[in-house]
Amino acid sequence: MTNTQTAKKVYVTDNQAQWIVFEEEMQSGFQYKLATIDDLHDYVAGTGEIFEHHIETAEGVVEWCTQEFPKWSDEEYICEYRVIN
Repeated sequence: MTNTQTAKKVYVTDNQAQWIVFEEEMQSGFQYKLATIDDLHDYVAGTGEIFEHHIETAEGVVEWCTQEFPKWSDEEYICEYRVIN
């Protein structure tokens, strides 16, 4: 069983200097909404940074997953956030 109590909520904001934040980083004066998996994937694509811990998104609690395929496969690997709860 996955412990979702340690999941941190992550939000997207209209603040161009810091467009993805955790609850404790929120500041007044900006609009926030719970991030989606697509938002997290955009963040990884733009920064190269992944969140290793469980993250609560609009779709549910997610974690970073990496899957490698055999050499004869058309795909080498998949790296993405997946819903775990």
